[in-house]
Amino acid sequence: MNQIASMRRRDDDLIERQFVEDYSKFALQMNFLAIIALLEKARSISDPIKRKSICLTGLQLLCSSYEDLAILLHALLEKKDGRHLHLTLGVENQGKLGSTLMPRIFKRFESVQQMLDNFGFTSITKEMLSQYIDISEDILKEHFQEIADGVRGLSEYQSRLKDYKNKLKHGKPVIESIEGKKAPDYVVFLKWRDDDGKAVLEMHFLEASIRQLETATIQVAKIYIQSLGLLWLFMLQYYPNHSEKYLNEILVKYSQACIDQVKALGLKSQGLT
Repeated sequence: MNQIASMRRRDDDLIERQFVEDYSKFALQMNFLAIIALLEKARSISDPIKRKSICLTGLQLLCSSYEDLAILLHALLEKKDGRHLHLTLGVENQGKLGSTLMPRIFKRFESVQQMLDNFGFTSITKEMLSQYIDISEDILKEHFQEIADGVRGLSEYQSRLKDYKNKLKHGKPVIESIEGKKAPDYVVFLKWRDDDGKAVLEMHFLEASIRQLETATIQVAKIYIQSLGLLWLFMLQYYPNHSEKYLNEILVKYSQACIDQVKALGLKSQGLT
């Protein structure tokens, strides 16, 4: 390694740790804080069209959270090959545009060690974790099983919403309602389909209600907390001297604040509240 590359590597090591701490305390909570504000606003509005618009914006934030998690998972994979986390999260030199899908490697669960290895957390053991948190083998297994199940479920839901998300992101060609069709809490997307050489105009309905916004808020909160947890394991693997500070001053503090805000909105979900 030449001197310039060596200096770049040293600087990236320093930037990476500080970036992860700042990212966890600031950028990672943006979708959560935004969707909380939208839900509070939507609940206070009587105008059904304005309320529907706000709820639809909340679904956009949910899609954004899916992509942010997918990018984080890809960054953890690239870290195994020596690429610093802030470079992948910063989308440096990314050659493609569009949605980032969940990595398939995290969708299957065989064992705790297999999952840790997949994430690149090869030096982390249950004994090491026990030094910081009170956790049994069964709970640890259940935790990583939930991650695998969650990634698989989010991937499927992300794929279903991708077409709507792209339409909303680029031009917003969404119809507020069609008289006599569905309920007032639905919006409509038009799409042409080729049916044996015949063009058929389809109407695709998407629910944009307070109920859907509440569900989206819970999902965004769970993704936020899960991301904080993954980044703590990242610190434990690569910057162990700073991992206890991250655990106490970031993971515990910000996770609890998130849970408190969800409870204050009257929302309940297993594994969160």
